[in-house]
Amino acid sequence: MTKLEILQRIKFGERIAEEETENLEKYFVETEDWRRVFSGEVDVIYGSKGAGKSAIYAILDKNRDQLFDNSILLTTAENPRGNTVFEGLSIEPPTGQTEFVRLWKLYFLVITVSEFDEWELSNKYFIELKEILQASSLIPQQKGLKAILKTCRDYIRHFMNVESMQPGVDLNQVTGLPSGVNFKVSFRETSNNEFLSGIKSIDYLYDLLEKALVEAKFILWIAVDRLDVAFTENLELETNALKALFKAYRDLVPLNYLKIKIFLRDDIWRRLTEDGFREASHITKTLTIAWNRESIINLLIRRILNNPEIINEFKITRESVIGDLTNQEELFYRIFPDQIDVGDKKPKTLDWILSRLRDGKSVIAPRELIHLLNEARQEQIKRIQIGQNDLESENLIGRYAFKSALDTVSKVRLEQTIYAEYPSLRRLIEKLEGEKTEQRIETLAAIWSTDHDQAKVDIKRLCDIGFFEERGDKQNPRYWVPFIYRAELKMIQGAAE
Repeated sequence: MTKLEILQRIKFGERIAEEETENLEKYFVETEDWRRVFSGEVDVIYGSKGAGKSAIYAILDKNRDQLFDNSILLTTAENPRGNTVFEGLSIEPPTGQTEFVRLWKLYFLVITVSEFDEWELSNKYFIELKEILQASSLIPQQKGLKAILKTCRDYIRHFMNVESMQPGVDLNQVTGLPSGVNFKVSFRETSNNEFLSGIKSIDYLYDLLEKALVEAKFILWIAVDRLDVAFTENLELETNALKALFKAYRDLVPLNYLKIKIFLRDDIWRRLTEDGFREASHITKTLTIAWNRESIINLLIRRILNNPEIINEFKITRESVIGDLTNQEELFYRIFPDQIDVGDKKPKTLDWILSRLRDGKSVIAPRELIHLLNEARQEQIKRIQIGQNDLESENLIGRYAFKSALDTVSKVRLEQTIYAEYPSLRRLIEKLEGEKTEQRIETLAAIWSTDHDQAKVDIKRLCDIGFFEERGDKQNPRYWVPFIYRAELKMIQGAAE
């Protein structure tokens, strides 16, 4: 095969885990982090955007049968793809964290009933739990998480309305509720009369669930993923929802057979806790996904070796390469050039890639790495087709293709991550177009036409999202723009005067 034919056939995968569920397991890196998640050691998984949180969830989902064999039921509180389950909450959101805590707890219970039915599990405790929920019309006729959430939301809204009723309303002497109202699930401890009339507290229902799981000899994991897209339209709504989620998680931690698994971006977690969040001290079973040079190259090589054309062309075996880091780097430099910028003091290609994709917090997301490779492959195909074949030796992708690909990655990173996630910072960033890559407070204040104090506030916000890397010391701070943002902004190497 010619190099052009090989390039046209090979793939490096998709940037987004949800778009490659079929192939993800073939090149998934089973790290110590993965082992801890799969074994149930951690409940809360943090990571930057594109770090691989959704990939871990996708692999968990693919291994449902193995988890079942290990006496673990896995279900999710969010659709793995498509529109988020929670999009409807922005229209008429819960009024505060208390209402949101109730919503999470009720939602998890109804999801559990659906999961038990799917696996055809049943016992007396589960039957009682289901009957109580059915008595309050909490089991929707329609299937799906959206229907469950809407049913729970409507129930809680009506319940809150009843709690706030004014004196003088005709109350049932047994239940203490307005006449004609039939709520069988309460969010407070019930009196004897209420209990005997069929009203049960939410804690009683979770006690039933625990007993049902014990008797069934299963542990239930409820995974909550895609929280970064669930409440993006409203920062206050997101804050209330996520703080309430962690409060609900704290309340449910004592249960041994129910575990809530939360996948959350670390920058969102920092935002939740920067003004204080008492529940944070109760969240100890955590993991932060981080990538180093060795794990990055291993991930890359696994994706490369998913192409039989490369295995045949380079006359290698998958096992001999995967099992040896030296062999991994050797294969890397057979496929890619030794350097992108040629010179004695210039970095080798792998280090060039890592330095160009690292943000201001020194985070390298696999998403950008995969994007860079895909764009470089496409660019190399174009170059060969128009007669600009600059490939050396065995290389499949050349240095100019990588440089061109970085421009595209820079553009997408700014537009689809930074501007999309932090629209209020777009004006500040765009004003840096054509400026030097290293700035000071005074130079930034001048560029932004603002005063010194406001410039410090804006700089901190840009440092927090990794747009700036802070250098120097407290007396003489400098703010350096990482390579990944420079191309799209056409910035000039050097320090501003």
